[in-house]
Amino acid sequence: MANLYSQFTYDDSLGLKDSGAVTSTTTESTILDLGAGLVDGFLVLDVSACEVASTDEIYLVCLEGSTVAAMTSGSVTLAQIEMGNATAPADADTSTGRFVVPFRNEQNGTIYRYVRIYTEVAGTIDTTGLTFSAFIAKR
Repeated sequence: MANLYSQFTYDDSLGLKDSGAVTSTTTESTILDLGAGLVDGFLVLDVSACEVASTDEIYLVCLEGSTVAAMTSGSVTLAQIEMGNATAPADADTSTGRFVVPFRNEQNGTIYRYVRIYTEVAGTIDTTGLTFSAFIAKR
Protein backbone atom coordinates (compact mmCIF):
# COMPACT_ATOMS: atom_id res chain seq x y z
CA MET A 1 0.00 0.00 0.00
CA ALA A 2 1.32 3.45 -0.92
CA ASN A 3 2.05 5.96 1.80
CA LEU A 4 -0.81 8.45 1.49
CA TYR A 5 1.17 11.09 3.35
CA SER A 6 3.89 11.27 0.70
CA GLN A 7 1.60 11.81 -2.29
CA PHE A 8 1.85 15.21 -3.95
CA THR A 9 0.51 16.83 -7.08
CA TYR A 10 3.45 17.16 -9.44
CA ASP A 11 3.92 20.50 -11.21
CA ASP A 12 6.60 20.38 -13.91
CA SER A 13 7.38 24.07 -13.37
CA LEU A 14 8.54 23.18 -9.82
CA GLY A 15 10.96 20.46 -10.93
CA LEU A 16 14.50 20.93 -9.60
CA LYS A 17 16.30 17.82 -10.89
CA ASP A 18 15.50 15.19 -13.48
CA SER A 19 16.29 11.61 -12.52
CA GLY A 20 19.98 10.92 -12.86
CA ALA A 21 23.02 9.67 -10.98
CA VAL A 22 25.13 11.99 -8.83
CA THR A 23 28.61 10.51 -8.27
CA SER A 24 30.48 13.66 -7.22
CA THR A 25 29.61 16.92 -5.50
CA THR A 26 27.27 18.76 -7.87
CA THR A 27 25.31 21.99 -8.14
CA GLU A 28 22.26 21.53 -10.35
CA SER A 29 21.76 24.06 -13.13
CA THR A 30 17.99 24.44 -12.65
CA ILE A 31 17.16 27.54 -10.60
CA LEU A 32 13.54 28.16 -9.60
CA ASP A 33 12.10 31.59 -8.84
CA LEU A 34 9.62 31.14 -5.98
CA GLY A 35 8.52 34.79 -6.14
CA ALA A 36 8.82 37.60 -3.63
CA GLY A 37 6.55 36.05 -0.98
CA LEU A 38 6.90 33.51 1.80
CA VAL A 39 6.82 29.85 0.73
CA ASP A 40 6.29 26.95 3.13
CA GLY A 41 6.74 23.78 1.12
CA PHE A 42 8.26 20.36 0.77
CA LEU A 43 11.38 19.26 -1.05
CA VAL A 44 10.40 15.89 -2.54
CA LEU A 45 13.17 13.46 -3.54
CA ASP A 46 12.41 10.28 -5.46
CA VAL A 47 15.46 8.04 -4.97
CA SER A 48 15.82 5.13 -7.40
CA ALA A 49 19.37 4.05 -6.43
CA CYS A 50 21.71 4.69 -3.52
CA GLU A 51 25.19 3.17 -3.62
CA VAL A 52 26.37 1.96 -0.19
CA ALA A 53 28.63 -0.96 -1.18
CA SER A 54 31.87 0.62 0.08
CA THR A 55 30.26 1.34 3.49
CA ASP A 56 31.55 4.93 3.55
CA GLU A 57 29.29 6.73 1.05
CA ILE A 58 27.50 9.84 2.31
CA TYR A 59 25.26 12.08 0.22
CA LEU A 60 24.03 15.42 1.55
CA VAL A 61 21.21 16.79 -0.60
CA CYS A 62 20.51 20.48 0.06
CA LEU A 63 17.91 22.97 -1.10
CA GLU A 64 20.01 26.10 -1.54
CA GLY A 65 18.26 29.48 -1.48
CA SER A 66 19.51 32.87 -2.66
CA THR A 67 18.44 36.49 -2.96
CA VAL A 68 20.32 36.69 -6.29
CA ALA A 69 18.82 35.20 -9.47
CA ALA A 70 22.16 33.81 -10.68
CA MET A 71 22.82 32.39 -7.17
CA THR A 72 26.32 33.85 -7.22
CA SER A 73 26.03 35.25 -3.67
CA GLY A 74 23.65 35.53 -0.74
CA SER A 75 23.06 31.76 -0.58
CA VAL A 76 21.88 29.71 2.41
CA THR A 77 20.75 26.13 2.99
CA LEU A 78 16.97 26.08 3.39
CA ALA A 79 16.64 22.29 3.79
CA GLN A 80 18.88 19.24 3.73
CA ILE A 81 18.81 15.48 4.12
CA GLU A 82 21.72 13.09 4.62
CA MET A 83 21.63 9.74 2.83
CA GLY A 84 23.91 6.78 2.25
CA ASN A 85 25.95 4.99 4.91
CA ALA A 86 25.74 7.57 7.67
CA THR A 87 25.82 6.10 11.17
CA ALA A 88 24.25 9.12 12.81
CA PRO A 89 21.48 10.04 13.20
CA ALA A 90 20.19 6.88 11.45
CA ASP A 91 21.29 3.27 11.97
CA ALA A 92 20.14 1.99 8.57
CA ASP A 93 21.56 2.61 5.10
CA THR A 94 19.40 4.70 2.81
CA SER A 95 17.20 2.68 0.51
CA THR A 96 15.16 3.70 -2.51
CA GLY A 97 11.86 5.51 -2.17
CA ARG A 98 10.36 8.95 -1.62
CA PHE A 99 11.89 11.34 0.90
CA VAL A 100 10.05 14.51 1.93
CA VAL A 101 11.85 17.42 3.59
CA PRO A 102 9.92 20.50 4.79
CA PHE A 103 11.38 23.92 4.03
CA ARG A 104 10.66 27.62 4.33
CA ASN A 105 12.24 30.20 2.02
CA GLU A 106 12.67 32.71 4.85
CA GLN A 107 15.46 32.91 7.42
CA ASN A 108 15.93 35.74 9.92
CA GLY A 109 13.53 38.00 8.02
CA THR A 110 15.11 37.50 4.58
CA ILE A 111 13.14 35.89 1.75
CA TYR A 112 15.25 33.66 -0.50
CA ARG A 113 13.22 33.60 -3.69
CA TYR A 114 15.66 31.58 -5.85
CA VAL A 115 16.35 27.90 -5.11
CA ARG A 116 18.33 25.00 -6.55
CA ILE A 117 19.65 21.58 -5.53
CA TYR A 118 23.20 21.11 -4.28
CA THR A 119 24.46 17.57 -3.58
CA GLU A 120 27.64 16.96 -1.59
CA VAL A 121 29.18 13.51 -2.09
CA ALA A 122 31.79 11.92 0.19
CA GLY A 123 33.32 8.45 0.40
CA THR A 124 34.21 5.83 -2.18
CA ILE A 125 31.74 6.04 -5.06
CA ASP A 126 32.08 3.35 -7.73
CA THR A 127 29.48 3.95 -10.43
CA THR A 128 25.93 4.32 -9.15
CA GLY A 129 26.16 7.07 -6.55
CA LEU A 130 22.81 8.57 -5.65
CA THR A 131 20.20 8.48 -8.40
CA PHE A 132 17.23 10.75 -7.73
CA SER A 133 14.84 13.36 -9.04
CA ALA A 134 13.63 16.36 -7.05
CA PHE A 135 10.73 18.78 -7.07
CA ILE A 136 8.98 21.23 -4.76
CA ALA A 137 5.44 20.70 -3.52
CA LYS A 138 3.14 23.04 -1.62
CA ARG A 139 2.23 22.38 1.98
